[in-house]
Amino acid sequence: MRYVLVLIFAVLCLPSYAAPVYRWVDETGKVQYSDKPPAGQSKALMELDKSGRIRKGNEPQLSPVEKAELEEKKKAEQERRRTDKALLQSFSKPEEIDLLRDRQVEAVQAGIQTNRLRREAVIKRADQQQQQVQRLQKSKRAVPADLQAGIDVSQKEIEDIDKLLMAQQNEIVMIHDRAATQKKRFIELKNVQPN
Repeated sequence: MRYVLVLIFAVLCLPSYAAPVYRWVDETGKVQYSDKPPAGQSKALMELDKSGRIRKGNEPQLSPVEKAELEEKKKAEQERRRTDKALLQSFSKPEEIDLLRDRQVEAVQAGIQTNRLRREAVIKRADQQQQQVQRLQKSKRAVPADLQAGIDVSQKEIEDIDKLLMAQQNEIVMIHDRAATQKKRFIELKNVQPN
């Protein structure tokens, strides 16, 4: 009997549970209150506690395009933070960025020099092939298929080397641009950080 009285007393002493109250704006623009959420979509739906404080509020519904844009912004911000952190960990002063730039440019220039030497060798070979063709034409003989194929290969190789040289020149420009951007950002980050 004693346990029953304690149980009844405990139940009576518990604060009364009030069902949540919902607040929203209906399609006419009027604020509505109810103990049940409205059916369908409504503006500014919020769940209030018994004191009238907001427990939960629905965030504005975003369209798929808006969600994608928001996600892209978040990814870009994360990437920017990651890049800034890597920049600060990689360099201790701006001059180090210049040194790295110069080493990268030197490596590309060495590749350019190699490709120029290759190009000269291919041009020399192509000239020899053309001289053979001219000798054959003077003697009114047919140009063999393998010689013509060799000329075609030489021409293609020269075109490929020219494209590669152009790409390497562009790479040098990109290295300079990237280094300038990194240096500028590094200086900005160092000026913001406490020493």
